[in-house]
Amino acid sequence: MYAVIRNYDLFPGTKEEFIQQVQKSLMPIMNQVPGFRAYYLVEVGDNEMAVVSMFETLGDAKASAQKTIAWVTEHTDLFFQGFSKPMAGQVRVQSEAACQSPTRREELLQGCF
Repeated sequence: MYAVIRNYDLFPGTKEEFIQQVQKSLMPIMNQVPGFRAYYLVEVGDNEMAVVSMFETLGDAKASAQKTIAWVTEHTDLFFQGFSKPMAGQVRVQSEAACQSPTRREELLQGCF
């Protein structure tokens, strides 16, 4: 499995509209990419978002970039103040069970952080 990580600085006041546009128009594109497994949009600051996309192969990740370039170009002037260099690589360790259903807050903090 391969992960692609991107960081976006948004124009102030555009965060909620950006999230809606991702859900409405980017997710349908991503869902059509062969090998696409997951997409996580993470709010990391007032006007900063991180995106983690998961793919079966590096080729699938590259195909995703080609399929989404028109969407990114269309939305750049509306939302993005700046971009960080995307990072991509093979996922070497994966664990999901420890964080799925903690029963107490302490378990959540211990298992996920």
